[in-house]
Amino acid sequence: MEADQTPAATSRKRIASVARGLYLAALAAAVVWLAATRGDEVAELLERARLPLIAVALAATFGLIFLTARFWVLSLRMLGHRTTLGEVALATARALPARYVPVGVSFPAARVALLRSRGLDVAPLMVTAGLEMVIRPAVALALGMALLAVSGSLPVGMAWAAAVLAVAVVAASPAVGGRILSRLAERRGINLNITWNGYAKLAATDTAYWIAGAATFIIYLRAFPAADSLGTLQVAGAFMVAWAVGFITVFAPQGLGVTEVSLVALLAANNDDTAIALAVLFGGYRLVQAARDLLAAATAELIAKRQTQQTAPPQ
Repeated sequence: MEADQTPAATSRKRIASVARGLYLAALAAAVVWLAATRGDEVAELLERARLPLIAVALAATFGLIFLTARFWVLSLRMLGHRTTLGEVALATARALPARYVPVGVSFPAARVALLRSRGLDVAPLMVTAGLEMVIRPAVALALGMALLAVSGSLPVGMAWAAAVLAVAVVAASPAVGGRILSRLAERRGINLNITWNGYAKLAATDTAYWIAGAATFIIYLRAFPAADSLGTLQVAGAFMVAWAVGFITVFAPQGLGVTEVSLVALLAANNDDTAIALAVLFGGYRLVQAARDLLAAATAELIAKRQTQQTAPPQ
């Protein structure tokens, strides 16, 4: 049976790899076209930037690392495995370069590997990674749609998002996903207990994560006069929904391109000039995140190296 499945799995991986390659090539072509046809407009847009606000946004993105780590700490605690926020935050920062590998699970897989090397069991780590991949986009969709509705800008055709949200919440809940995981774990002699109280804490942590993420993005946008007319609630809601859409779009690594297009569609679909300007700004936020990832990963590696030297036995 396994021999029959292996060629099919290999074929699916090959198709997914080709699809991602073609998508990234198309995205690169779009960037080149934009630079060639709208280069002057882009340069003018960037020249008017309020640099202090960009610096504040960059500094604020570091807080998201600790909120991500907090989710893992709470999940592992619920599953009976205690660890510290500092240890998980360090592993999260060290794993950030994995975000740029064109495979959707590379970032959580890197964190699992790093924390496993610290002595944590692989089963609760894998469950935690799975919970994060389901709960995080579900919370983003719920909050985002609520904010768009409050701001009066919720698109009529977003019934699909509500359906995805409902499925994700049910699938990750203790009543459904929790029972399935517990039974699978029991067969391997592992005790995993996903509780409603723990589930609520995880959802609350992700709520804080998305509020902080949206606030950071809004600070970044306020650095550019072209975005001054956008309402705060509308931007926050669009940011959350767009990142959730990018997250579930498997062919786009980290939702690259899909998130930006979704933001434009939600905020400036009827104005071509504004849409192009915003697309450039949204793409620029990726550069802010990349700078954060580089600084955080480098710092974390230095800390990890120092910790290793301090715990190594004397020669």
